[in-house]
Amino acid sequence: MLFICQTLQAQPIDSLIVEADTLIVSADTLSIDSFILDHSPRKAAMYSAVFPGMGQIYNKKYWKVPIVYAGMGALIYSAIWNGRQYTFYFDKYKYMTETDPPLDEWEGQSLREVEWYKDSHLRYRNLFIIFSVGFYALQIVDANVDAHLIDYDISEDLTLTIDPAMLQPYDNTTTFGLRCCLNF
Repeated sequence: MLFICQTLQAQPIDSLIVEADTLIVSADTLSIDSFILDHSPRKAAMYSAVFPGMGQIYNKKYWKVPIVYAGMGALIYSAIWNGRQYTFYFDKYKYMTETDPPLDEWEGQSLREVEWYKDSHLRYRNLFIIFSVGFYALQIVDANVDAHLIDYDISEDLTLTIDPAMLQPYDNTTTFGLRCCLNF
């Protein structure tokens, strides 16, 4: 392993895939579409805040829209379902405690079980409401960050070089090892 030298390259220049909004004019000139120049992160965040997923559409990241709607739909559905279950067990608990004499068991459930279900569904309903608000804020942040990075260009020269090296730690002894260098 001491004499192994390996160089890895991310993309050969021959097989460079050009995005739809750029055009290679010559080997060293790149024409950028007006989409990138007129793109506003504030506008993407505002669109996403007014209508969830619209910021992702503005950023032309159409594949994110189903993720936004599936996430929001699942979280809101869970909050509604737990709210309905909470109402059901709250009414059952209220009925069991307000009858004269109070019922210890009704429809195969004890008063303690009904109280536990009532409290659990209340806790999960509140938790899913918090998750829904967090997911809503996250999709706004995603649209904003994605709009900021719309013109971020990764260099064509992504290389990882692994070479043998002589290392000198603090005690002035020479040690042989491998040096990894990532250029980007």
